Formats: sequence, structure tokens, C-alpha cells
Amino acid sequence: MAGTRKIRFVSTAVILCILLGIGLFLFWKPKAQREDYRAIASEEYNTVFLSMYPVDTYHTEDFAYYRGLNAWKASYCIPDLSTLQEYLQRIAAFGNTVYLAYLGIRPDQIDPVGLRDLISLYPTVSFEIILSYPSLHYWQKLSPHGYEKALAAYQTFLAAVPSFTGAHFYFYASQEWLVANPANYKEEWRTTEDISRTIMLHSDPDHGYLVTAENAAALSASLEALTASARTQPKSYPDLSDHCIVFWGDSVIGNYTDSTSIPGVVAGLTGAQVFNCGYGGSPAAPLPGQVKALFDGDLSALPEDTQVYTGTAAYLQDPPVGKKMCYVVNYGLNDYFIGCPISSADPDDPSTFTGALRTAVASIRAQDPQAQIVLCTPNRIGMFDRGTEPHGDAGNVLADYAQAVLGLAEELQVDVLDNYNGLDFDPQQITTYLNTDLVHPNFAGRFAIADSLTALLR
Repeated sequence: MAGTRKIRFVSTAVILCILLGIGLFLFWKPKAQREDYRAIASEEYNTVFLSMYPVDTYHTEDFAYYRGLNAWKASYCIPDLSTLQEYLQRIAAFGNTVYLAYLGIRPDQIDPVGLRDLISLYPTVSFEIILSYPSLHYWQKLSPHGYEKALAAYQTFLAAVPSFTGAHFYFYASQEWLVANPANYKEEWRTTEDISRTIMLHSDPDHGYLVTAENAAALSASLEALTASARTQPKSYPDLSDHCIVFWGDSVIGNYTDSTSIPGVVAGLTGAQVFNCGYGGSPAAPLPGQVKALFDGDLSALPEDTQVYTGTAAYLQDPPVGKKMCYVVNYGLNDYFIGCPISSADPDDPSTFTGALRTAVASIRAQDPQAQIVLCTPNRIGMFDRGTEPHGDAGNVLADYAQAVLGLAEELQVDVLDNYNGLDFDPQQITTYLNTDLVHPNFAGRFAIADSLTALLR
């Protein structure tokens, strides 16, 4: 009898251990994961976003507004393939018809073969896969062994793209405009809300970040070149935290207001306080009035619902105190487009291109004689036979406006950033640095301009 009781006791203990193990497996999970599982079972959605890196700065409202998707987003950072599989199994089991799944994948934490096999289990679902894009600082701080391992993981994933069906891959990790600008990140793996929205909007086959069999090797090489250079020859930027920089200009300045704008990149790289007073669609003629409005504190002189109004108002609400001042002026494209005269008999004629710039520089010097002034030439374009078609009665081409800025900078003894001749906006590179309109600098173009500008600031 004693022996029998012992057997029963052991059997009960085993059963209890099994039940306890099941309970721990089901319930002893991170809080965020448990909350995700409850949401999977209770919410309605047709799209899911599961990620191995933080995506809290992505907002499902953006998926609804821009893509018309009823999206559900996981809050837990998925650590491995088995957990990702568990998520997908639960999503499949709870009744929602999901036809689109965004996956944020860290190549250093998952094998491409395993991911491909997992995706193949869901043939009715289209997968949009955004490979992780940590900041450049992440790559710089890795040990030599850690760097080689991480780089190999990314390159392995890129090489595996052609073996996937039912999936699109998007790759941003080799984009200097993104990873080299600290202002784009809250942490090494977490971008800001603006940048997360930008990445979401560009993660579709119509944009240039799609990985293909044709470009995978080039993307792999660019990642290696960028990260290796950052580790062995890191760029050094001046600490301008004691500077305030006011930007005036056309849409090259005014149409972009986040951390990828030219002022935003300068702020991110140098720590300077910046104010974007750009005026999209405008030639240089209104510039003297814009300068006067800022120094007089007279917003009534500026058109509302424009960036020049918004930027000037921000300056007046938070005026720099005890900071070194710099004023950057970037006009010329619209002057070319409308055929604005470059000069006239009156050198100060504000209706001419150089007259407006000369008048504005004089006003800045009268108000702030110690300030640095930087004039920028217009960038090259692809429109109008790359800017070589004459416009206006005088028959000027874009190069004439660029040359006028160079001559005026020498005459007035101010600094100049030669975007026309100094950047790689040549015929072979023009689509690399310009938007599809072939006029406005894209993310890479704006970063290149801002990067060059930081070398002039003092």
C-alpha cells in the first residue's frame, strides 16, 4: 500500500508540474506580448505590422489615412523566428481576413531561409518587409567581430531576396541621409514620428527603396562602404550649439520642414538652433521684405499660411539670446523659371535677382554687422534641358543665375555655397539627388547640401 501511495504521489506531482509548465508557457510572457495577444483576439483589422525593432513611432492612423488600411500594430519587439511564427498563427486563428502584413525584420536576429519558409505558409497574404535601419552610431560602436557578423547578416538577407515569393523588401540602412542624421532618431533603433511616417510612405514598390535582384548587390556594397567609412574615417561636424541660423530661400528650403530638410539636417549634425523661413514658389524679389519683417518683428508684412510666415513667427516667439548669428540665402530656381532679370542699371533694384540679394545683405549687415552670411547658388536641375533653355527676355539660363551668386558673394565679401558646381548633380547623378520632378533635391540631395554647408559655418 505504501508503495502504491508513493506512485500516486509522484504521478500527481508530475501532472502538477506539467500543468504549471503549460500555465507558465501561456501566461508568463512579457506584458507587451500578452497585451498583443489579447488585441489579436478582440480587434478588427485587415493589415498587421509586426516588428523586431521598435515601431511605437509608427501610427496606425497613417496607414488608414495614406493607404486606406485598417491596421493593427504589435507593441512587443519580436525577438526571434519562433515568436514571429506564434504571432502569425494567432492572427490566422482569430477570424480577421488579413491580406497584408508589414514585417520589421532585424537580419541579425533571424535567418532568411526560416523567414521565407514561414511566409510560404500564408500564400494569401502579401508581405511588405522593412529591413531594420539602425543609426550610424550603432555600426560605429560595434566590436570588429560584432561588426563583421552584423554586416554579413544584412548582406545575406539582401542576397536572399530573389528566393522570396509573395514579399517585397525595403532597405534604408545604407541611406546616409537617414542613418547619419541624429535628428532622425530617438534611439539607435527608434526613429522619430516624422521619419517613421516617411519610411512607411516610401515602403511600396513605386518608390526607390525596393530591393530587387538587380540592385541587391549594389545595396549590399553601399551598406559596407558607408558603415566601414563611418568606423575608420568618421565625419566630424562643428559643434554649433551656440549658433542660430536663419534660412531664407525658395521651395528647396521652404517645402521641407522636418529633420530631413536642409535646416533640419544642419541642426541634427551641428546642434545649431535653426529657423526655416523659406518661401516656396518665390523668386528673390520678396527677400528684402522678408528680412525687414524679421528684424522689425512685423508678421503682417508676410503672407500667412506660408513657411516664411511660420518660420519668422517661430523666430520672434523664441528669439536667440547670446548666440552667434548666421543667415543662409538660397534663391535662383524660380528666378530662372520666370525669367527674372539678373541685374539692371540700378545695382540695388530689388526687382532683379542680384538687386534683391544685394539689398537683403545690406539690411542684414545694418542690423547684425557681426553675423555670418552665406549665399547659395541654385542646384542643377533636369527640367528645361537641364536648365540650359533660356528663359525671359534676357535669355538667361540657370548657370547665369549661379554665376551671378558667385560674383555677388565675391563683391560683397560673404561666404558662398556653390550648389551648382560643387555637388555631384551631374547628368549621371542627377536622379540620385533630385526628386522625380527633376528640380527639388530629394532626401540625399538635401543631406548633401546641408553636409557641405556645415563646413562653411563658423
